[in-house]
Amino acid sequence: MKDKVLRRVLILVTIAISVLFLVNNGIRRGSFYGDSMGYYLYLPAVFIYHNLSRPDVIPQDKMAPGAKAVQWYVGAMSKENTVNGNFVDQYTYGVALMELPFFVLAYTYEKITGVQPDGYSDIYDYAIKLSAIVYSLLGLMLVYRILRRYFNENQSIITIVALLLGTNLFWFTLCQAGMAHIPLFFLYALLMQLCIKMHERQSWSTFLGAGFVAGLCAVIRPTDVLCLLIPLLYGVYSRATLKAKLVFIRNNIGGIGLFIAGFILPLVPQFMYWKALTGQWLYYSYGSQSFNWDKPRIIEGLFYFKNGWLPYSLVMIFSLLGLFIVRYYKSWALSIWALLPVYVYVIYSWYCFNYINGLGSRPMIHVYPLLALPLAAFIKFISDRRVYIRVAFFAVVLFFASVNICNSMQQAQNTLFSEDSNMMFNLQTLYRMHLRYKDFVCMDNGIVQPDSDKMEKVIGLAYQGFEDTSGDHYVKDADKPGGVVYHMLQGQEYLPSDLEVIYDKARFGPNKWLKCSGNFKCTVIPGYYDHHLLVLGVLHDGKFISWSACKIDNKIGLVERSGNRQEINIYHHELDKWGQVYFFVPIPKDIQQGDQIRLSVWNIAKLEMYLDDLSLDLYRQKD
Repeated sequence: MKDKVLRRVLILVTIAISVLFLVNNGIRRGSFYGDSMGYYLYLPAVFIYHNLSRPDVIPQDKMAPGAKAVQWYVGAMSKENTVNGNFVDQYTYGVALMELPFFVLAYTYEKITGVQPDGYSDIYDYAIKLSAIVYSLLGLMLVYRILRRYFNENQSIITIVALLLGTNLFWFTLCQAGMAHIPLFFLYALLMQLCIKMHERQSWSTFLGAGFVAGLCAVIRPTDVLCLLIPLLYGVYSRATLKAKLVFIRNNIGGIGLFIAGFILPLVPQFMYWKALTGQWLYYSYGSQSFNWDKPRIIEGLFYFKNGWLPYSLVMIFSLLGLFIVRYYKSWALSIWALLPVYVYVIYSWYCFNYINGLGSRPMIHVYPLLALPLAAFIKFISDRRVYIRVAFFAVVLFFASVNICNSMQQAQNTLFSEDSNMMFNLQTLYRMHLRYKDFVCMDNGIVQPDSDKMEKVIGLAYQGFEDTSGDHYVKDADKPGGVVYHMLQGQEYLPSDLEVIYDKARFGPNKWLKCSGNFKCTVIPGYYDHHLLVLGVLHDGKFISWSACKIDNKIGLVERSGNRQEINIYHHELDKWGQVYFFVPIPKDIQQGDQIRLSVWNIAKLEMYLDDLSLDLYRQKD
């Protein structure tokens, strides 16, 4: 009875946390952008606009308000992916097929209520959000059923809860719908369930269904053709079971044929689409985006805080440990051990190994149904230990889950940007929903900034006030009376010269900090990844031994605000306003006499900007 109550409490708490997060963060986040819109695009193009070959050209008599922004977005994509006058969607149709039932619900609702369907209004957005929740829940239910074959109810429930609350499955279920990862999570779980049935009851429908699910995985993301290793290796863990597997294959040749037919079936519409639009049955729609097979970024993809896997799915550390406790899930051990290293190699060979646009490494979600088994095995292993070990373990699981929920809230409220983050920033801002100026700096360069009121200036090392030079770039600014400022013109990436100091040990003494600062005014908001940077580099024999930078554009106006707490997000911008920007950098320990210290401005965006009072100073911490 006690265990039953605890399980119910755990489930209710999980539901409550999920609902609260969805209401406060997930509902207001739109689904139609980036990858998610590329996947979804097939549905309105086929069922509403009938313009599959040119979805960027929407008939004016059917043009609804929600479609106008999409038309611009697709038009921008079509410039690089048009063949024979047709726009070829970069993304395959599989996700759209999974979303179809929910699209039909939204479409039917608009028809019943007398609204002209446009495919992009709020009702469709809600339908896609609902699809993510439904597929995630179905996937978790299937994983639970699989786990119950090997583990008791407590261990299975705890595994499911940890999988949801402790990994980026939480984020993509509740806040970033429309991506491929939740449908694939469900499909992998379904394939595993069908694999069990296929071996227990050799019915034609099970073989056909398992093949269809595997084919759908492959058509959604071709790299997931690796899922075929699951049914191929299931049940093999000894010489005897290998012989039994070969006998199974020999005795079910007809079933294997049905599996292959089922696998091919969902591929056919994609081949027909490519043939109709490009004249080719097989077409690589990703252009210059490709794999770097000789330089996989596995360490960065798994462990780095710049959108890596484990930093945003800490609970899966226990799953990796559970890989070595195969006695609890022997039937699946070879499938997992064979698939996982190949899968990791493939996904982190992709040119964009950190998989931008999301919280943590997105493709790893697909294999969570498999990784749930070693996770449960580790939980079972701990459950058999002494009470203090169990308490310590579950305290750590609770902590990991809280970190994941905190990161999800921060990402939703734009106080975290995981694809551009680092370990020190994440640790510094953990459990905080507001940012201070020094948090902004730490996110840029990973340097924990000292408190300004605990620092004191020793000497000024270099200064440029832009007062003594005439020329087109030197102008007076009405917002900064009494002096001349430097005007970086559009297209200009660098200043004519940088501030430079030669390191002299006697002059610098025991002082450990450099302060880089300047006053800046931006007139245009830079692009998503392009910024104005204040850069400090230390060079030895002409080679950098240290390089750190601070974004300029998102900090203007922050120093001038009263107090240190900023109720703003990382996308903050203030245009046509002067503001101070500064950051501290510790002097490198390996700096040598005569090394160059160089402060520069790097205008990556090549947009107009004004600057003044560029300064490099030596600081120390107060006693």
